[in-house]
Amino acid sequence: MNRKIGIVTVLYNSESVLEEFFETLNKQTYKNFILYVIDNLSPDNSLFLSEKLAAEYKFETVIIKNKANYGVAKGNNIGIKKAIEDECDLVLLSNNDIAIENEAIEKLLAGLDNHKADMVVPKIYFYDTNKIWAAGGGFNKRNGITVQYGQNEADEGQFDTDKQVEYAPTCFMLIKKEIFDSVGLMDENYFVYYDDTDFVYRALKMKHNKLWYVSDSVIYHNESSSTGKMSDFSIRFLWRNLVYFSLKNYNLFYAGYVVLYNYLYIITILYFRYPRHQWLIALKAYNEGLKLYFNNKSVL
Repeated sequence: MNRKIGIVTVLYNSESVLEEFFETLNKQTYKNFILYVIDNLSPDNSLFLSEKLAAEYKFETVIIKNKANYGVAKGNNIGIKKAIEDECDLVLLSNNDIAIENEAIEKLLAGLDNHKADMVVPKIYFYDTNKIWAAGGGFNKRNGITVQYGQNEADEGQFDTDKQVEYAPTCFMLIKKEIFDSVGLMDENYFVYYDDTDFVYRALKMKHNKLWYVSDSVIYHNESSSTGKMSDFSIRFLWRNLVYFSLKNYNLFYAGYVVLYNYLYIITILYFRYPRHQWLIALKAYNEGLKLYFNNKSVL
């Protein structure tokens, strides 16, 4: 069970959350890991603080300084490749805006073995609450968008059973290194958002690969600490990348349905819910997603 894990986390405006991230990693009962910190030229003190914390705590930390903000997908790829190069047996993709219960990694690894899984995720709460952020996930067939099971529900034990799932965010996902050999790395065209959806979707298209939700492994997530909740940035990349993901991965007829359905949703429902400038951002992002797909179609 004592396999080496490469924990990959991407920094961008992460200063406010890093101390707890390092502190809770340091308390893990499972010790055989290397933390790979990929700094995307953070404008705050994330890099300086990471270097300071790396010196304070005993676990091995490798800090990679990017020359620009390459986005989450490319940042993860840089860390994944380095972890595999360093002969890690598994890769743990991790946000850094999280607090991790002491046995979380150990229990994830046990779940991986018990279920003969290839990828596993924990129960994730909203930070400092007993409300679920994600207990695994799936796809909403009506609109083609991912869902996170249990989101915003108070935990009353309804998600205390391990379950094989068809989707989960990579907020804290443990993955066998062999998966990257067969599936490849993250698609860097996404920059941020849907890169994890795309990766998991591609992995599970190979029917022998399995993703499991492990209910007794627990973390707490301070959502959107770096990009801003429902910021202009978030709206742009969420809608742009939904179009790109759908056209890239769904069959022709279903992709067309999803793209049309969500376009109609933007011009009717979101017209009344978004401020006008964000509604216009969503419309423009849809066009960006179409261009992104067709410009890259020849290499997909």
